[in-house]
Amino acid sequence: MKILKKLVSAKVFLFLQLIASIVLTITIVRVKILPTKYLAVIVGILFIFLLLTFLLQFRARETSIRAMFSRILASFLCIALIMGSILVNNSFGYIENVANANYETNMMSVIVLKDSGYKSIDDLSGKTIGVNKNVDEENLTKAMADIDGKIDASYTPIDDFEALGDSLYKKKTDAILVNNAYCTMIENKYENFTSETNIIYHVALKTKTEDFANEGAVKDGIFNVCITGIDTEGPVSTVSRSDVNMIMTVNMKKHKILLTSIPRDYYVTLASKGAKDKLTHSGIYGVNETVKTLENLLDIDLDYYIRINFTSLIKIVDVLGGVDVTSDRDLYAQGIHISKGVNHMDGEMALAYSRERHSYAEGDRHRIQNQQDVIMAIIKKASSPAILTNYQAFMQKLSGTFETNMSSDDISSVINMQLDNMKGFTMENQYLNGKGTKMTGLYSMPHSNLYTMIPDQSTVDSASKAIKELEKEE
Repeated sequence: MKILKKLVSAKVFLFLQLIASIVLTITIVRVKILPTKYLAVIVGILFIFLLLTFLLQFRARETSIRAMFSRILASFLCIALIMGSILVNNSFGYIENVANANYETNMMSVIVLKDSGYKSIDDLSGKTIGVNKNVDEENLTKAMADIDGKIDASYTPIDDFEALGDSLYKKKTDAILVNNAYCTMIENKYENFTSETNIIYHVALKTKTEDFANEGAVKDGIFNVCITGIDTEGPVSTVSRSDVNMIMTVNMKKHKILLTSIPRDYYVTLASKGAKDKLTHSGIYGVNETVKTLENLLDIDLDYYIRINFTSLIKIVDVLGGVDVTSDRDLYAQGIHISKGVNHMDGEMALAYSRERHSYAEGDRHRIQNQQDVIMAIIKKASSPAILTNYQAFMQKLSGTFETNMSSDDISSVINMQLDNMKGFTMENQYLNGKGTKMTGLYSMPHSNLYTMIPDQSTVDSASKAIKELEKEE
């Protein structure tokens, strides 16, 4: 009985409140999100509650109303503090889910014609599967080993991707095995390839990537981020063409952001291949290839990348509660009406606007401008106090929509610095230009005559200079 009385004494409840307060404080400090001034306020409030509980107990009998009330108060506070610690810890977990990206996913698919009658991999037992072993041999070998463990099929080697598409459509093979990243090569000849075929089996192969992140660059307050957007189904880590390519130069000391867009069809030298190709094709060799290629093009260092599946744009915009984007004309994008002037866009409208190019004489050039407008609207909304103070729910809902090689500490530092100074960012944009032409001999598709944009070197030099000047501003 004496032990029980000691366990339920007012002092025990005060001690438990003290422990819960210390745990919450340590948890907040560990995630490094709150600026010191806010942390000091929280510690002060916790101290006041501890002092209140202590004063209620001071010289009070264990059975008195004051002592009983102190127990009740301490109990409620302990529950609240424990829940707070869990929420803060979970928020750090959500950040870690998108941070430290260090792998890519190659999605190897077995594809058949829709009218073939084949519904599953088992239907291909004893059949022939076409493969292009001249490219992506390592992933093909792994995928074939997986398939061989399930069925007895034979493989027909084919020289290039257009011929691979021919073999399927002309029924020289029953199916083809191809990395999803290379399907666009087949679509160059067979425009309705996606709608006329079915994927009946796939093998997801994860590959660890080289980490080039300049960890700690955020703490200097000035850093460059490569934003690369893919437009494909599956995980954000899926290797695919880089359909959207932007460089975000951030100067947190001056609260300025410069967004530089590079056309997807830009004629560039692939960093690891030393060969000429369209920028969009760099993505099929991995996100690092895109980053290094852009570094060489603009003679700059990129500290981080953010990879986004552009179909995830719908979710991002909706989670933010929509964004305000100004259109320079009335238009219909994928059946959605967009008015001239300011439009409050939900996710569907923002994605349609970002994809639209047929309404403009400038085509892809204007689409790039639209994409910049949407991205800038997202950045503006995401850096607002309303979002930052509720970032935990924001990060939770956005799980799986994007990833970055920034460390969780660097992401926390960005949030910390913005919470410390709620000043908005001044945002500017620029984009590289060039002259469109048809050409053959590109590294990834040497036999195809493809639209390509020859860079206007003056715009490349001007963009590089603007980025370097913002980096120097203190």
